[in-house]
Amino acid sequence: MARLLLAAMARINRSGVATRTRILESATSVLAEQGLSGFTLKAVAETTGIHYGNLTHHYATREILIEGMFDFLAERYRLRFEEMVERVASDSVSVRDVVAWLLDDAVSARTAPLFLQLWAMASTAPEIAQGMARLYDQAVSSFMEAYGLAPHAPHAKGLRDALYLLGTVIEGSSAIFWTRDSSGAAFAATARGVAIETLTGIIEARLAEARAAS
Repeated sequence: MARLLLAAMARINRSGVATRTRILESATSVLAEQGLSGFTLKAVAETTGIHYGNLTHHYATREILIEGMFDFLAERYRLRFEEMVERVASDSVSVRDVVAWLLDDAVSARTAPLFLQLWAMASTAPEIAQGMARLYDQAVSSFMEAYGLAPHAPHAKGLRDALYLLGTVIEGSSAIFWTRDSSGAAFAATARGVAIETLTGIIEARLAEARAAS
């Protein structure tokens, strides 16, 4: 009997995880497509295809759902970036590859609308602002560690600053180019080439300096 009970509980837990994942996926879609003003529990429940009460069983309030959605997104992007960093560490991709990937992702339909909404939320939600800062801090640290550098070593400050500059350009690209042309054509026609070459040159130079001083 105990074994059957444990098996039943495991099935319920798996079902709960699957439902929460569906809810969070739907929440990101609602935020990207309807913005913060359209981000309601009702809209998320409808997009998920579940009853309102089922959603509030997992996420009782809009604020709790927003926190869960941010953690979900942060983990997704952390894993994507770590996959790229692993390729950097194995020398299968170059610094230029990383810069191009990040810039292209910044103006993609997958990333731009979500991050623009998250930054808008960050102006009034300190926990979102802090989470966004941690996301970039982790990305910078992961990149530096892939090259065998301690993220906060004094001799690596130039590289660290250059990587935060890359983050600034990434966010600016979303704000300027996605809002102008969601196809990415405006970015490709104007800033992409210059941004990739300039940032690659700066990061490679600072990386060489940090390695030489280590």
